[in-house]
Order: sequence, then C-alpha cells, then structure tokens
Amino acid sequence: MRALRVLIADDHAAVRRGLRSVIESGRQWSVCGEASDGIEAVDLATQLRPDVVLIDLTMPHLNGLEAARRIRGELPDAQVFVLTTHEFDELDEAVRRTGASGVVVKSEADHSLVAAMESLRPRRAAIHLAGSTVNGHRHIAAFFHSAEERYRVLASFIGEGLETGERALHIIDPPDRETHLRQLRERGVDVDEAEGRGQLELLPWGEAYLRGGQFDLHAMLELIREIVDNGAAQGYPLTRALAHMEWAAPEVEGVADLVEYEARLNDLLAEYDDVVICAYDLSKFSADTIVDVMRGHPAVIIGGLLGDNPFYEPAAEFIEELAERKQSRDRRHTA
Repeated sequence: MRALRVLIADDHAAVRRGLRSVIESGRQWSVCGEASDGIEAVDLATQLRPDVVLIDLTMPHLNGLEAARRIRGELPDAQVFVLTTHEFDELDEAVRRTGASGVVVKSEADHSLVAAMESLRPRRAAIHLAGSTVNGHRHIAAFFHSAEERYRVLASFIGEGLETGERALHIIDPPDRETHLRQLRERGVDVDEAEGRGQLELLPWGEAYLRGGQFDLHAMLELIREIVDNGAAQGYPLTRALAHMEWAAPEVEGVADLVEYEARLNDLLAEYDDVVICAYDLSKFSADTIVDVMRGHPAVIIGGLLGDNPFYEPAAEFIEELAERKQSRDRRHTA
C-alpha cells in the first residue's frame, strides 16, 4: 500500500521536527513537505497535493482555521488535522465547520496523532490464521512437525484469501508442486481456478531463494518487495505469501545469511499490509537455527496456534548480535 503523504505546517521548527519524528516512525506514512506560516501551508498543499495536512491553529499571516478551510476547498480529498496546545469544545466545532477532520493536541501527538493517522487507513476484512486474527505483525514464522499439520493449519488461511479476491504467492520446491496443490484441493481450496486466472502463483525455489544456485539475502529482499508491489499494481488488495523454507539446507551457498534475512524482512514488511508466512519443518532444521529463526519473527505459529512472539528481537539489535557472532567465528578460524 502506498504511504500516506503528510504536509506539516507549524511556525516552530522544533514542533515540526517532533511531528516528523512521530510520522516517520510509521512506515505507512511519509512527510512530503513543511510550512512555517498559513499562506505557505496553502501554497504547498496546492503544489504537493498531500493526503494529510497537519496545521497549527495559531499560524503567522493566516491562522490555521482559515488555512484549513482554503486547503479543503482546493483539495477536498485531503484530510486536515488542526494542531493545538489545548483542546476545547468551541474549537472542535470551529474545526468541523472548516471541513477538517479533527483536532490533535500537540502534547499528546505521540499517541493521538498516530491514532488519527491510523483512522485514515482503509479498513480491510479480517485475516484469520491458526485460531486467531492477524493484526499488526505480518511477518510470521510457522513451525510444523508434519505436512499434515502444515496444511491443516494453513489451508483455510489460503482459501480465505482467494475467496476475498487477494493474491496468493507460494514459494515451493518444484517436485512438491502437485502434492501442494492436491493437499489444498483436499481441504476445499479451489486452487485450479485461482491458478488459471493468475490469482495463485507457485514460484519455484530456483526463481526465488536460489537464483544463480545460491542465496543472496539482499536480492531476496528486493524480490519480496517486487512481489508485494506487483500484487498492488495488478489491483489485488493484499498478497498472502507462503514460503516453504526447506530450501535452506546446510550445503546451500549463502544459507548462513538466512537468519539475518529473516530479521531484515521485518523492516521491509513494516511498510506493507501484506502477509508473509515462513513455514519451517521442524525435522529439517537444528534447534539452534529454529531458535534464531524464531527470534527474527514478531509472530509465530506453534502447536497450530498463532500468537505474538515473546522472544522476538528487533532487527537492528539482532543483526548486531549476528555480526558479533560472525566476527567471533572468524577469529577462531584464523587463530
């Protein structure tokens, strides 16, 4: 989904910096411009055509209410929020008369502004998965003891997405293609029709993780971005991606970067609403690898149930730890 573009208008640079910091903490928002007085705010809004305008109530040359009224007249689709030090009933009524969306108190911007911005995001149908509803975390590690468990848990999630008109992309081992489709058919998923109309795509490992016969984490991150961007460009409201991770055998060149890739993928997917499930067969990986993979995902499916991951490590911290581990290994090898 395209990030909402925000214009900030306030005559104090420190306030603009604070608001920019709050806005840029959400990957789904971006600051497209800043204005320091009311006339400049109207001019920039007309030029930049932002999705959202944040404008201070007391602005030089043109007050915030009149500026909001003019901006709404020029850009009827833009959402305008008036910034103020103190909120009161008369102000709420005056703001409504300008056509603005509401008031944001500056001292509460770190949460009230986020809530106001979130209210502008289009509401989507609930995404059901593994006995729960997918909420904020869209990068999910799924751990299974058997193929039967994998398909029992994931088939309804896949079928729901196809029925609601979303795109499905599955990255699998080519020899498993027919087994994969058969398992889904047996659980009532109409994969043949979906694949025929291009809504379901099965991508072989060799065209994804193992292009050129090796794993390149940066190339794979770019491919994931392409996948979700292409889904949106084709008109799909969402992509539900499923990656079978058994490609990551120890003999694959570059596989040592698997855990770092999973950690970095969190930052990329924070920009999107699309869901990516990385499915692991517990019998194919060492306990150490599974623990590290788990630490790189904010949500996990264990025992057939989805939940927030209490062992999740933010990407920056985890990547720093991985780099320290690599340096330690290199020192031991050269000693």
